[in-house]
Amino acid sequence: KGQVVDTDFPAEDKFDHLPARKSLKGPTAFLTVQEGCDKFCAFCVVPYTRGAEVSRPAARLMAEARDLVARGVREITLLGQNVNSYGKDLKDGTDFAGLLKLLDPLGDYRLRFMSPHPRDFSRQLADVIRESRNVCHQFHLPLQSGSSRIIGKMNRGYSKEHYLDLIAYIRETMPEAAVSTDIIVGFPGETEEDFQDTLDVVR
Repeated sequence: KGQVVDTDFPAEDKFDHLPARKSLKGPTAFLTVQEGCDKFCAFCVVPYTRGAEVSRPAARLMAEARDLVARGVREITLLGQNVNSYGKDLKDGTDFAGLLKLLDPLGDYRLRFMSPHPRDFSRQLADVIRESRNVCHQFHLPLQSGSSRIIGKMNRGYSKEHYLDLIAYIRETMPEAAVSTDIIVGFPGETEEDFQDTLDVVR
């Protein structure tokens, strides 16, 4: 006689449940800056298991990074399912490039991040990385396919030409940069021509 099912989610900060850093082993640490994804790529379950994109406030991230550096950490890797979409849900205007600018001067350490999405990766972000003191010139940009047709079927939101233009800009402005990627071979509907397009991008 009354409500028997409660389908409401509690209003709580999902990042409150990150494990406490009681001890550090070694000179490296991971720092979660963002969770979830709004992209809905055809092959990916993240939006259904991790939910929408949620960013941690920049002030918290700065405090935690400062604490890590003070405790001897010399390399911090920023984590997120779609790390460079950081800040889209915040009201203060901070984006991922802005976050890197805030974290860069906090000490003498290396700063890395993973995994970014090519759709959200801009020349402005590349410029911020190039001009930074501590952000490593390392770019892991998941291509998934070199065929614009297959990229479209994957719902990735960019083209082969867009991807190559971005890589060309990185190579031009940071010739020493390391670039890595992810590739899916045999996506449903992929033809030999599509596969050759992927090999073309790899070359």
